[in-house]
Amino acid sequence: MAGILPPVFLIFSLGASVVYSGSHTLHYHVTIVSAPTPGVPRYLVSMYVDGVQYGRYNSDIRHAEALYPSLGALSEHIEKQTQYAQGYEMRQRRKLKFLNGYLNKTRGNGNIYQRRLACELYEDGTIGGYEEIAFDGQELLVYDKERVVYVPVTHEAEMLSFIWNICYGPTDTKLYMENDCIEHIKLYLPYISTDLERKVPPNVNISSSESESGTKLHCRVYGFYPRDVEVKWIKNGRDEIHSEEAAQILPNPDGTYQIRVSVGVTLDKNSNYSCLVDHSSLETPIIVTFEPKNGSCLYIIISVSVTLLLLLLIILGVLIYRKRMMRDSHGSHEPVSISGESLNTDAHPKAQEEQITHSSPEGLENSDEILRKVEKRHYPFYIKQVLKPQ
Repeated sequence: MAGILPPVFLIFSLGASVVYSGSHTLHYHVTIVSAPTPGVPRYLVSMYVDGVQYGRYNSDIRHAEALYPSLGALSEHIEKQTQYAQGYEMRQRRKLKFLNGYLNKTRGNGNIYQRRLACELYEDGTIGGYEEIAFDGQELLVYDKERVVYVPVTHEAEMLSFIWNICYGPTDTKLYMENDCIEHIKLYLPYISTDLERKVPPNVNISSSESESGTKLHCRVYGFYPRDVEVKWIKNGRDEIHSEEAAQILPNPDGTYQIRVSVGVTLDKNSNYSCLVDHSSLETPIIVTFEPKNGSCLYIIISVSVTLLLLLLIILGVLIYRKRMMRDSHGSHEPVSISGESLNTDAHPKAQEEQITHSSPEGLENSDEILRKVEKRHYPFYIKQVLKPQ
């Protein structure tokens, strides 16, 4: 089937009728869109027997399609169904046009009309059936087979039900449920019974992902048949974890199905998480426990190591900075040689003056030469005054 249906299409897609041993159900899903939607046919019909889709028709292909090779033997019947489906499409389009006008729906993005009809053949031979009608995702009418009348579901639909019962004969619906629909069940069952009895157990794969919001666990169940399956996450073997994401059962190309259920969790050493899968092909449910991969531990180790390395570099940088500051504060002056003695320029001025005053006399004979040396260097003024000849 072409395209993925918008969320509003899902009103009739949940929960195919429960099949009891010896009883069978055939139902039709009809969807019409008033405006073109990329990848989605304007008109679409899906046919199911006991929850297994066996046929379809849409406005793109314009002919009925059997989805199982075994139904190829009914080629003449399928051709008649194509002719009926083409005429039925025109009648349903008129119903959509009526609803648009009655409900004053003129939105540019298109409106959606849906109809679900089913007939049921019970083990004791009795017959049941139902029909539901929805518009833009809101259920409006349901068919009461016993009273042979359409009943409003909402207050808005009260007057609508009155008009609908007059314009679209509920008696014709009853006749179809109890005759043509039941005959189709009896016709199709011998050809698709093998598929209805087929059971394929599921495969289960669990994984995790990290995001800013925390850890998310994923349980992917795939390759199972029939469609109905139960998948849930359990904490510490008993507490079911609610999933905020709506999980959908999706078809695989080989006729099996798949589903993924995800939950947000907080991982700690005192909690364990398991995915429980129950399916009709299993004698007992499958329970798969989530175990953090080594990659997760390695990620934590690397993160801690990088943090410690950065901290070490910061400490080392502080020590180097402090050492340089201490060295600059003490200075690095070279001593001045006066008559063979070294003058300590880092000493207190009085001590320097005494050192110069008590120098040997012959040292003063060369004071002009010493002064010239001193003038070339950046010594304090008081040293130059002492060395200046009198």
